[in-house]
Amino acid sequence: MILACLVLPVLCGECIGAEQGGDDAVKLVLEILKSGDQEMQSVAIGMVKEMQGSDITRALAKELANLSATSQVQLLAALGDRGDPEALPAVIAATRSKDTAVRIAALKAAGQLGDKSTVMVLAERAASARGDEQKAAQESLYRLRGEGVDSAILAGIEKAEPATKVELIKALEQRNVVTGVDILLKTATDTDRKVRAASFKVLGALAGPERLGALVELLIGLKSAPDRTQAEKMVAAVAHKIERKDKQAEAVLARLGTVKDVGSRSSLLSVLGRIGDSSALPAIRRELASEETEIRTAAIRALSGWPSAEPLSDLVKLASESKNQLHRILALRGFVRLLGLASGRPAAETVAMYKQAMALAPNSMEKRRVLSGLSATPSADALEMAVGYLGDRELVAEAAVAVIKIAQSLGQQDRAKGIEALEKVVSSVGNESLVNSARDALEKLKAKDN
Repeated sequence: MILACLVLPVLCGECIGAEQGGDDAVKLVLEILKSGDQEMQSVAIGMVKEMQGSDITRALAKELANLSATSQVQLLAALGDRGDPEALPAVIAATRSKDTAVRIAALKAAGQLGDKSTVMVLAERAASARGDEQKAAQESLYRLRGEGVDSAILAGIEKAEPATKVELIKALEQRNVVTGVDILLKTATDTDRKVRAASFKVLGALAGPERLGALVELLIGLKSAPDRTQAEKMVAAVAHKIERKDKQAEAVLARLGTVKDVGSRSSLLSVLGRIGDSSALPAIRRELASEETEIRTAAIRALSGWPSAEPLSDLVKLASESKNQLHRILALRGFVRLLGLASGRPAAETVAMYKQAMALAPNSMEKRRVLSGLSATPSADALEMAVGYLGDRELVAEAAVAVIKIAQSLGQQDRAKGIEALEKVVSSVGNESLVNSARDALEKLKAKDN
């Protein structure tokens, strides 16, 4: 530290003339960086940020490539913190270093010093690199400042290679470039699958409700099933930006009545399910009578994914009356899912519905799903129902899990029933892990009684 005190005035140019002091300071910094004295290197790097003038920046940048990799990393960080764009050419050159740590440091500094001319350098590196190096390139691209950066990103999208195009599209979302929606509508039909996927995702984030019509048309024109799935999420995300929930489905409903293509019609139904606007339920119910199996399937899936319990009666009817086995199973799964949503129903009514679902379940797999749903119902009736399946060899594991979860969720008045049910798990279930879980739950319940 004594040596540090001696060199600090020199670095600051306080004891000698400004110009000579700057030259001497640069020489001293470089000598220290080339030395093996780690303590002094830290002091020198710390002072680089305080040294004034572009001449000093240029002098330091000129010697950057002549330093060891460790010293380059230190100096690159300091040059980035100085914020002087005079260092940018040397920083960009360092992004091509053979040393990974140097490349990462250079990419980070480029984000601090770069401008619109740096956009493609960072985007191309983000596309070709992996791990920390890719992350550094991406984050620097996202934080670039200065006039024309967003325009450079938009301009670069058209001519970029697919992987680079993806990175530029991601940057639009991170930088909230809402003016990029028109370009994204074009890239959403790109020949490259990854470009299309990135476009759908970013459109969902950037497009406003006023673009819903265009997004719906985009969805209708798609032929690939994966593309449609991603575009469905996109349209639903933008629809949810409409403040009035009863207006969110309007743009989709307007086209549902005119589209004849089975695939497109099915996609629109899927979107309606994702939106969850109650005003769309009559239209979805009408599609349950379609002659096209694919459309009926889409309608059932839409009801099954509904955000509230409104379609419960539709689903239980389908689960019991549909002539299509797949449709019965899909409807049953949807029915069980909706039973698990928050509602104002009395617990006894919910348990009765789970019993109805169990009666409709065609096999052990579906019965396990019912028990899994039941386990989230904190009531003595639910506990009694779960206990009733402890003797079923095919369902005992799911029944035991349900008993353990329900018993722990019961109120004080039903704690004795919970303890009794857990003791049955301990005495009758052969799975050691489940028995241990039941014992742990028993101890906690008994401790509350004391």
